[in-house]
Amino acid sequence: MADNEKKPILHVLPAVLTGAAALIASLTAVYVNLRDDRDAPPPAPPAVAAAPATAATSQPPPGAAVAQALRLRLDRIAVRHDGSVGTTDWRFAVEVDGQPLFVFQQDDLDDTGGRNVALPKDAGGDVELAPGQAAKIAVKAWRGSRLRLVEGEPDARGAGTLRGAGAMAPLEVAADEPGKGAFVLYFTAGARQ
Repeated sequence: MADNEKKPILHVLPAVLTGAAALIASLTAVYVNLRDDRDAPPPAPPAVAAAPATAATSQPPPGAAVAQALRLRLDRIAVRHDGSVGTTDWRFAVEVDGQPLFVFQQDDLDDTGGRNVALPKDAGGDVELAPGQAAKIAVKAWRGSRLRLVEGEPDARGAGTLRGAGAMAPLEVAADEPGKGAFVLYFTAGARQ
């Protein structure tokens, strides 16, 4: 077909429809940004007849124990043995009462004095702690390896107990042979926001 021949309308229809959709979207955005009712108060919720309070729907009496909503955060990792010569990458999985809470990767862990403390970024999760109860914290760790094709069992493990808000006792995570990986993890639990 020569360039000067006119193409059928069906060849340009997708482009026309795409342009029309873009125009409608931009006009909608302009309307939403320019309308004057942005500062208007939200509509009042519909009135509901007050039902008599029952034990299931009423607030707990003052002084009754309620579940604590906590944010468990890993503050730092002290490296006793990184498990290899030089630095080593490790992946840690944190569980609360047998349920996964969060997983994070910590690269270049080093047991050399002066370099043996790591500060993980964004390593934390939300925990519900029942009144008067403690939660079991379990940590599993896998050493990074390019040769490992299947994950399998963790290279190191550790466990501790979360009793409430505040600093948790240091949690030791170690391989069966401590020279193949040994760490101390420092957790803090604070009120969830």
